Amino acid sequence: MRAALWLLALFALAVAFVLAARLDQGYVIIVYPPWRLELSFMLALTLTVAGFLLVYALVKLARTALSLPADLRAWRALRRREAANEALFEAMRAQLDGDAERARQLAAKAANSVAPDLAKRLAGPTEP
Repeated sequence: MRAALWLLALFALAVAFVLAARLDQGYVIIVYPPWRLELSFMLALTLTVAGFLLVYALVKLARTALSLPADLRAWRALRRREAANEALFEAMRAQLDGDAERARQLAAKAANSVAPDLAKRLAGPTEP
């Protein structure tokens, strides 16, 4: 429903723009010696708005592109934490099943989990 209202508003804006353009008697002259450019006022207004929208889109695209490395680092860190948490749960499951060796191996992978102290306990005593 919201999309239909936005579409209706966009069409109403287009109709209003066309009606205003029909009544337009003004023009814009751009002089840069030796050239002279004469445009209708509505065309100049449309080009100005389109230029601003293009610049806005390019700036937003550049910001997104420049933030990609940080976003990728955060995503990879999240994946590592999730894998460590999963290893911790598997280590606890192996410990409860009585498989101490597998629990130690999985607990070693769970050092960056939400409970690193529990992972240390599951890993057992460190050998000198």
